[in-house]
Amino acid sequence: MKSNSLFLALAIVGGLFSTASDASGITGTTSLQGTFETEVLPATCTGQVMYNNVPASEIDFGDIFISQFQNIATAPIEKDFQISFTECEGVLKINVAAQPGAGNSCSGDNYATTGATNTAVLVGQRVMSSGTDTQLKCVNGTPSNAYTHEFGSRNNPSGVVFNMFAQWVVANGKTAADVTAGQATSPVTFIVTYE
Repeated sequence: MKSNSLFLALAIVGGLFSTASDASGITGTTSLQGTFETEVLPATCTGQVMYNNVPASEIDFGDIFISQFQNIATAPIEKDFQISFTECEGVLKINVAAQPGAGNSCSGDNYATTGATNTAVLVGQRVMSSGTDTQLKCVNGTPSNAYTHEFGSRNNPSGVVFNMFAQWVVANGKTAADVTAGQATSPVTFIVTYE
């Protein structure tokens, strides 16, 4: 009798193993597919030159008298303007540099003017916190030194305003006595890069 119960126990255990080995016939999902989609966008801002809080592509100094160039060290001929950036998306850092505009060149560290007035334009940034102005020095063929603003996060849409100034000066290698009457313009292109 003992041998029969042992045989019965072995038969039951054997049946369990044969059922487990028969599980290979069950089919189920063997692979899944997912599609991931996005639109990769450049980090960018909306930029605008502003003069007197109004968008401007030209900053008109009006009439400047030749005699004013005699005293530019103590009475600069200058106007303030801003480069304003809004709606900055995905931007961690913004850099602003300058270079001579179409058909323009450098006059030393300054931007030459059209015409024969022997004048040039100095462009710089007003750094309110330090009280020190910094010039965007003209370099033929490449952008000038750059001003930089770092945002705290790429995920924080915001903007920044660069307080700038433009100043009429005597052309490189000339003196105030060389300044002559005539129409003068100085196209300057601002180069903006994002990181």
